[in-house]
Amino acid sequence: MFDRNAIWLPLAIMALLAVLSFWLERSIQEAAAPGKTNGQQPDSIIERFSATSTDETGVPRYRLTAGKLSHFTHSGATLLEQPRFTHLHARHGELVVSSAKASVSAKGEEVLFTGNTLLKRVEAQGREVLSLSSPSLKVLTEQEQIFTQQPVTITAPGLHLTAAGMHLSGKTRILKLKGRVKARFQNAPRR
Repeated sequence: MFDRNAIWLPLAIMALLAVLSFWLERSIQEAAAPGKTNGQQPDSIIERFSATSTDETGVPRYRLTAGKLSHFTHSGATLLEQPRFTHLHARHGELVVSSAKASVSAKGEEVLFTGNTLLKRVEAQGREVLSLSSPSLKVLTEQEQIFTQQPVTITAPGLHLTAAGMHLSGKTRILKLKGRVKARFQNAPRR
């Protein structure tokens, strides 16, 4: 006659091997899954990033630079550290937007600058330097528009201005201020 324990021991060992095999297969599949990240790690990083957009004739329209670009394929997000956007215009000169960080839309048409955001109109053709600061600025690169719904402070020689928001056309350089605009004019020093 067969001993009952002699039958159950091989069955218990086979069941244990089946469970261990299943666990091992799952562990290997999760570790080796291509493109599977936790969303916290970028898929690509570029140091000292620089890109220039040109019109149909090859004339530069704007330049976007950053100390570091991090792209996350899973979410499509692109984050910039120490970004700088320079809008180039032959007649009106340069507009420069800089900040601590920025995020770029998937197609690159929107750039949201955040943290110590500063917009500067560079001195050119008799126009003095003008500085605008705000918690954030949104740049629509293809439409050549810069705007914010957050408070702005504008300074220039002899001028200090605050507003609740603003909209700036890169093509015409017309600045529209929104809500609670306050201005203080002083005699600007002569050159």
